[in-house]
Amino acid sequence: MNYEEIGKFIYGACRSGAAPMDIENWMADDLGIARIPTSDNDAAARLMTAFFAKYDDSEKLQENYDRFVAELNNRQS
Repeated sequence: MNYEEIGKFIYGACRSGAAPMDIENWMADDLGIARIPTSDNDAAARLMTAFFAKYDDSEKLQENYDRFVAELNNRQS
């Protein structure tokens, strides 16, 4: 895993108006799994591990990030 890319994804999403739960919900939806409860840190860690394993390529992760931010912008308008 590229931790710098992971940090950029999460930080950028928050700067674009996403709450941490928005990010987790995006990841769960992308993976096609149930959304996790807000208080389950272990599930959140497993979710992020699976998501970032799926997008282990910087280009793929950037494309996913761009889709996420576009979705956020659509939601906010």
